[in-house]
Amino acid sequence: MRKSRKTIGIDAEYIEALKEVARKRGTSISGYMRQLIDEALKIESMGYYAPRALMERWVELVLSKVGFAYMHVDILELEDLEEIERRGEILGSTIAELGVDSMKIIELLGLSSGVGISQGSSIILLPQSSRVKTKMFHLIKGLAKGSGLVISSSGSLVIISPPRKTII
Repeated sequence: MRKSRKTIGIDAEYIEALKEVARKRGTSISGYMRQLIDEALKIESMGYYAPRALMERWVELVLSKVGFAYMHVDILELEDLEEIERRGEILGSTIAELGVDSMKIIELLGLSSGVGISQGSSIILLPQSSRVKTKMFHLIKGLAKGSGLVISSSGSLVIISPPRKTII
């Protein structure tokens, strides 16, 4: 199906920069722009200003390089790991009800806190010696349960995968 297109004016220096970014990402400039605009529209549909969201994400990336991580308030207040996991389940079911991709959230939380690694379409949670990271491990595990994701264990590792789609 042919797409209807319109021309917009963008400064040549931005076009050259976008071409280079798209080339490095292995995509076309139109594909890159389409994905960028789709994500910006999702943010705007939530009532949030997309350029501000990008700026905030940039700040988060800078902070993560110096040791900051996303941390749920329950991690700081609670000590009972089962209760933290239960709160994670509540959070996970809420995220699922909102229609948000919980795998993306789990990946972000796991990577930023240092308790998870991304392996293909799965997230692997690693055992932790730090008390705070152990709490985060249990919160993420609960979030995965509450979201309805597939959780399996292999020794002390927890593997979180998207649900398998049945083809009938």
